Amino acid sequence: MNLSYTLRLLCLLTVVAGFVTAALQIILALNARSLLRRLEAAGARRRERILYLLQVAPLLLGLFVAGALCLPEYLLFEPTHETEPVGWICLLLTAAVVLWFGSALLRGLRIALRTLRFTSACRRSGRIVPHASSSLPVRALVDPNPPVCLIGFLHPLVVVSADLLEAGGLNPGALDVALDHERAHAQHRDNWKLLSLCLLPRLHRRFGPSDCWQQHWQKAADWAADDDAVRGDPARSFLLAETLVRAARSVRGSSSSIICTALTSAETGLSARIDRLLRPPQVSRPVGASLSFGLGAAAFLALGAAGIAFPWIYSLSEHILHLGGF
Repeated sequence: MNLSYTLRLLCLLTVVAGFVTAALQIILALNARSLLRRLEAAGARRRERILYLLQVAPLLLGLFVAGALCLPEYLLFEPTHETEPVGWICLLLTAAVVLWFGSALLRGLRIALRTLRFTSACRRSGRIVPHASSSLPVRALVDPNPPVCLIGFLHPLVVVSADLLEAGGLNPGALDVALDHERAHAQHRDNWKLLSLCLLPRLHRRFGPSDCWQQHWQKAADWAADDDAVRGDPARSFLLAETLVRAARSVRGSSSSIICTALTSAETGLSARIDRLLRPPQVSRPVGASLSFGLGAAAFLALGAAGIAFPWIYSLSEHILHLGGF
């Protein structure tokens, strides 16, 4: 099929970005067990940051290779601005990447829209809970699910089940530590991070569960927020563990229909989280640091390889555009 200069360039950038993103995701999936084992020795906050970076890095590097390497080379060396034939394989790859990226974008936008609507409804119908120790607005709702969570993006708020605020619910100390947990999520922009992860294109099933990395990140984010909330105080650790058990009993199953960072959900790792609060682990920082250094070295080597291949990028681009051509 003959395409104009602009359409050929768009096809090239789309295929390159999709190929690099998919290749890096496959590499991460094949090395997931080793990476997760190494991360177990790192602190919760360091683990949360590395897990987030590992998820967004494939797409960012794919866009970088397409925009910073292929784009200037093609603009500089493409001799003609007239229509030229593009191979059918290249066209199929372009359509596949557009469908892959577009479906992820639409899925994430739908979840974001539902979250905004839910947040607006909570602001209208929720009862204001005055709490001097919290810098976030707190709303009490009747039987929300999850019972304690942080929702919203630009102006987040905490939603708490009205049952937990009545007699027989949370005592003031337990409420304080629960709100500190949600405030830690807000300070580290965890809802924004979760939104960005929902927008990422991911490979499904064939190379492992697509949500595996996101689940590990959510677990690390919860543990890091626990650490921020208890601040090394055994009494606050006990209060938070008690609050987790109390809140978990009110959860009616997990839901991914909205973006929120909940105090707890119907998670299988709840017992391990409580054990960690009651018996804080001894964290070995050097292992986490060595992993960070290793990931940085891998990124540096990848950029170095791209620099070495820079003189052949234009010819490679031409081969990509004519895949399946005659």
